[in-house]
Amino acid sequence: MRSLPGAVIALALAYLTFVLFREARVAYASETVDASKVVVLFGGVVIVGVATGVLFTSLFMPAIGEWIGNFFFNPDEEQEKGPHADALAALARGDYQRAIEEYRSAFQKDETDTHALSEIVRISCDKLRDCDAAADFLEQALERDWPPEDAAFLSSRLVDVYWNHQHNAARARAMLLQIIETLPGSKFAANAQHRLHEIERQLAHQG
Repeated sequence: MRSLPGAVIALALAYLTFVLFREARVAYASETVDASKVVVLFGGVVIVGVATGVLFTSLFMPAIGEWIGNFFFNPDEEQEKGPHADALAALARGDYQRAIEEYRSAFQKDETDTHALSEIVRISCDKLRDCDAAADFLEQALERDWPPEDAAFLSSRLVDVYWNHQHNAARARAMLLQIIETLPGSKFAANAQHRLHEIERQLAHQG
């Protein structure tokens, strides 16, 4: 209802544009052309036409866009909140401790959620600079029974902590060898073998 006065004004301006344009054509087609009058009339057409377009756009385009969005994407329907939504919101605010708590809560609800565990480790290391807590957390998590692929994924994340943050080559090597022995011929074993070579190369270079 608030757009009704604006719509009336837009229609009035559109009609005025039409009247000015018609008068300009009549003036231009007359036997004695008044150049100044023609210029004024056509100038008025341009000014009023632009004003009409701006008003129309501000009044109706948002509503049209919303209608199109509703038609194709149904944003008015209640969307199911993802399991990590609260953690991501806390992370965006810079509340890293809260983000970890939310990821822990997500894992408690779904104990197959290895992504939540991985994010806890990442935040602990990269944001809170507490790599020892991250290592302890993953070591405890790996004491549970995991499918081989999930165990390899979490073990790889633990290697990241050992090598990239704690610079503990011995523990990183031991974990990589465990992945290779547990899943021979898998992509996890291939990645572990590659990382093992990379660690050896860096150690040799440092020496």
